[in-house]
Amino acid sequence: MNTAHIYVIGSGNPHTRKGFARVLIEQDSRKTPVIFNYEDTTYKRSQIQGMIDAVLQLDYPHHVVFISASPLALEKAEICEGPNRDLIYELYRVLSAKGCTYAFDFRAGKGKEINKLLAEHNV
Repeated sequence: MNTAHIYVIGSGNPHTRKGFARVLIEQDSRKTPVIFNYEDTTYKRSQIQGMIDAVLQLDYPHHVVFISASPLALEKAEICEGPNRDLIYELYRVLSAKGCTYAFDFRAGKGKEINKLLAEHNV
């Protein structure tokens, strides 16, 4: 099974509740930059929705490694807690439907490095 690295940065305006996810999908030798726009969201919801939308771009099953500077509170979702568990469950559902395995690589404090990588690829 091939590996896809998905780099994600989420953003959200608390006043307008508009947000977006900047995503870089690396699969095989291809690098696909994408920006997804969202309504009625927060930066964390944008980040998770960006992960979902990135997985939907894959044409066949991959081992997906999600790389982000912001953790998702996965442990809370596992015990049915946390404000974004609905999207986390949807992410798991989409991964399963696509036949993907997955891992999370949360790089706390490394947002500038991830932003730089995204900028280098015009995301």
